Amino acid sequence: MKKYTYNVTGEYKDWLEMKKENIVLHEGSLIGLISYVHDRLEIRLNYGTDKYYISEIKKVGNMIITTPLEVDDLNEGYMYIPLLLTNEEYEELVETSYIDRGLLQNIREATVNDIKNILLCNFKNKFKVDMEVMDYEELLDNVIAFSEHDEEVEGALERIDEYGIVISRLQDDALTSITMYIDIENNVYEWDEFLYDGNEFYVRITDDYVMHI
Repeated sequence: MKKYTYNVTGEYKDWLEMKKENIVLHEGSLIGLISYVHDRLEIRLNYGTDKYYISEIKKVGNMIITTPLEVDDLNEGYMYIPLLLTNEEYEELVETSYIDRGLLQNIREATVNDIKNILLCNFKNKFKVDMEVMDYEELLDNVIAFSEHDEEVEGALERIDEYGIVISRLQDDALTSITMYIDIENNVYEWDEFLYDGNEFYVRITDDYVMHI
């Protein structure tokens, strides 16, 4: 099981190193890490760089998820790694921040459109594709084939709005990977974030959680 770790240092306990295994999610000031602005609960992470990137903290089922900005606000330099936290992991994160706990009540529910934006960012981050040139539907329009179950997977991706958001922990031994072949400007990308358990299809949201599609 992957685990988030938080190491708070500094004379005023205002410096945070946040990791998930060996991935640095934040290495910088705790001031303003979580804030409520623009009618949303935001988190500012730097992923170990010298710049800060905003995503929104939302609820999904009995978990907490960070979601990217809307596609229109994304740009080529925008960094985002989705976080899925249990309530205990989220409480541990909140304990390190200086936010007024009353503001934490202003958390919104994640939407299917948020999931689409997460998938777009996951694709962009893996292949370094410019986000500004497409949205979720345009990404699907560029699919030329799947490694198997072509029609079934394509149908599931097109009907993603019908199921709502059902997220579960990834069981590696129970799911088969399916590769999506995407042609963008004569470059074919092999995206293997789709999974099949013999009856249902899933898409990987993080390295340890999947969503039913």
